[in-house]
Amino acid sequence: MNTLTMLFDMDGVIIDSERVYQEIERNMYEELGIPVSREEHLKFMGTAEWSMWTYMCEKYKVNQTVEELVHQERDLFMKRLDLPGDIPLMDGLIPLLELLKSEHIPCWIASSSSSDIIARVIEINGLGKYFEGYVSGDDVSQSKPSPEIFLKAAGLAKAHPSNCMVIEDSENGIKAARAAGIFVVGLDLSGADLRITSLNEINLDILFR
Repeated sequence: MNTLTMLFDMDGVIIDSERVYQEIERNMYEELGIPVSREEHLKFMGTAEWSMWTYMCEKYKVNQTVEELVHQERDLFMKRLDLPGDIPLMDGLIPLLELLKSEHIPCWIASSSSSDIIARVIEINGLGKYFEGYVSGDDVSQSKPSPEIFLKAAGLAKAHPSNCMVIEDSENGIKAARAAGIFVVGLDLSGADLRITSLNEINLDILFR
């Protein structure tokens, strides 16, 4: 009997959204008048918004609160989600989910995004039939690279970390999966247990390695 459980990051793995977040955040930095470099910005890829905005508010003495900025970013992203075709599914996602479903491999989302955004992504893309549930950035006290989100998802799935596989696209996500003791597939990113350039590359040999 198969014991594998798949854990998916969402942004950059399920939906092609990283470019949209980067655009929204760069525009917000400009409006706030804070000189955030590209390198400094990219350090927060894969982390929860509150983690990034807490850092920015403290470093740059921003007048708005972390809560205000987080809600502003989430509202802007939700508006982009509702624009048809603006944030498409990642190439190869549906064939992979169909393969996992046919093999009765349970799938969960473990994403730093908010629960509202994850629920909306599932709803507008008809993904509910593929996922057992999700853990959001709202559900944990520590953002990636802490392993908390993956350990919580594995716990809810009643799966031992050694029987899980994570698909990630950020260094923080890879560090979190490794810290949780979970085999991690890096989507177009080195440092993982296995590197792929497309979800289309994941097959039964990889799943049942």
